[in-house]
Amino acid sequence: MSIKGSLRSRSLTSTPSSILKRPKTLVHRLSEIRNKPTEVKFELTKQLKCIFDGYVQKTESKEYEKLVIMIRDAKLTDADISSILKEINECISILDQKFRLFVEAILSIEWTSRGSEVIEEYQVFIVNLLSAHTYHAKMVIDKLVKLFFPGPDDSDWEDGVPADEDCAKCINVHALFNSLLSEVPMCQAIFVSSLYSHFPYYNKSTHIHEYYLHNLLWILEYRPNLRPEILNLIFSKLIIMDVNAPREEIEKYLNADEEMFLMDEETKSIKSSTTAFTQVNRHALAHTLDVCLDKIFNYFVSECHDSQTKEIIWEKAKNLYLEMLPIFDRLILPTYDIHHVQFIMFMMTCFKTTITEGFLNYLWKKVCNLNVAPVLRQAAVNYIASLVARSNFVPLAMIKGTLQQLAEWIHSYISSQDGFEYVNSDIRSHSVFYAVCQALFYIVAFRYKDFVQSKKNIVFLQSLNMAKMVTSRLNPLRVCQHAVVQNFAAVTRKYQLAYCYSVIEHNSRNTLPVIYLDEKGTTVTSDNTLNTFFPFDPFILERSAKKIEPFYKEYQEADESAETVMEETSEVDDFLLNEFPNSSKNKTQKFSYGSSPGFKFK
Repeated sequence: MSIKGSLRSRSLTSTPSSILKRPKTLVHRLSEIRNKPTEVKFELTKQLKCIFDGYVQKTESKEYEKLVIMIRDAKLTDADISSILKEINECISILDQKFRLFVEAILSIEWTSRGSEVIEEYQVFIVNLLSAHTYHAKMVIDKLVKLFFPGPDDSDWEDGVPADEDCAKCINVHALFNSLLSEVPMCQAIFVSSLYSHFPYYNKSTHIHEYYLHNLLWILEYRPNLRPEILNLIFSKLIIMDVNAPREEIEKYLNADEEMFLMDEETKSIKSSTTAFTQVNRHALAHTLDVCLDKIFNYFVSECHDSQTKEIIWEKAKNLYLEMLPIFDRLILPTYDIHHVQFIMFMMTCFKTTITEGFLNYLWKKVCNLNVAPVLRQAAVNYIASLVARSNFVPLAMIKGTLQQLAEWIHSYISSQDGFEYVNSDIRSHSVFYAVCQALFYIVAFRYKDFVQSKKNIVFLQSLNMAKMVTSRLNPLRVCQHAVVQNFAAVTRKYQLAYCYSVIEHNSRNTLPVIYLDEKGTTVTSDNTLNTFFPFDPFILERSAKKIEPFYKEYQEADESAETVMEETSEVDDFLLNEFPNSSKNKTQKFSYGSSPGFKFK
């Protein structure tokens, strides 16, 4: 048989086996190639300069491509990396934008855990590269900032203390950033922008946020000039967490007597809510906020106090407070109904009485400034009332000064309205006035025990002329929150400062809703009650609350002996039979209640 016939017969006899064997699909072949372990051995046949010259001249581009693949895929030893870096530093002037792929390959090298010599050479290369070619700055800085995230197999930190291996990794990255910002100052703007863009999304895990936040605060040790921008970044993100972790959800979870902030995703008792973009685990988010605030509180305390004597360092505390004021003004004050982030200002005011006085004056100037939006003026006076009522470090003289300011402003406003033939008590027209009145009522109801111990202080309360306030044609008792009005009325009646019950009874019989069109033309029905919140209501996060609790004043219920016995024949007195909360009622634990304004009733 000829060779041709032999080949033909062989192909025919092999046909049945090819039919029986199922052919491999393209997807299957690609998966085999992808899953096949590849061992790329790093070996240079030419000097890097020769390879670069050939690539620039377009004579030997394959050598350049092979080099990039080897650096990216090969298992490089310390000696390999060292030899590459030494050769690169000799020809770094030609590494312009045409060599972007090569620079990306160098950035893909895991260098932070190498020997000290390799780490130093790598840091020198990065600084030299960006000094010569700022084109690569964004790519390099973004790659380095990504090292501020934990690895997928990294374990959580115990009690917020970083692991040794994480510290060893991060210290090398920060050393490089410190050198880079010193040698190439124009990289600072790119650096800050990268920190903003890489901040973890609020739905990420607690450890990712803790790891990234720890590194942000670490930057402040060697770049204190960046502190205003970094603090602005931190608080803008923490506010988003705070808004998405409602107090009501946390309280429901705490009242269920379960372990706080369970992190098991399979636990059905954890409530999640789905937005248009993602599913949010509210309790896990609250735990993340708790951990982050605890770290922030620790930073503020350590930054403002001597590590040995624990005494306050006034210059540092003053500078930090002045840096926080614009952040408070821009981010915290305009955000309605946040629950925890604003306590950073509460904690700062407890450092020194001078800061407390300065913060109260700052808020009061905003209240009195007619050029400020009314909603911000109301927020400012709410901060004043809540800080004075809830802090145990504000001296009595400062409380009296605050009440004096509020009372003088109220009487001045009332006098300005007396000349009008008709006074409209609509809350929209006098929102700031009602907010100031409620602030005064709140402070008096909350701190009256500080005044009734001496006749002199009772005389001071009488001098505020609160009777004129409550009988004003503007009728603040109708607009203010019911809980504030009840407690204020009980205190002022007991100590004969004002008699509010006749006005309250009249208001109870005139509760018609107000209907109006808003700015969009929508019909709105209002009960004409001041919609407000007190920002320093009880702090309910577990870990970070330990920093707040020593300086925080809980609402103290009146004793049985202090209750006022009302006349049985009086209809007005029957309206508020239980003017004080019953002290025999079981009290909730500290930081477990907080519905504004913080009073409790039967």
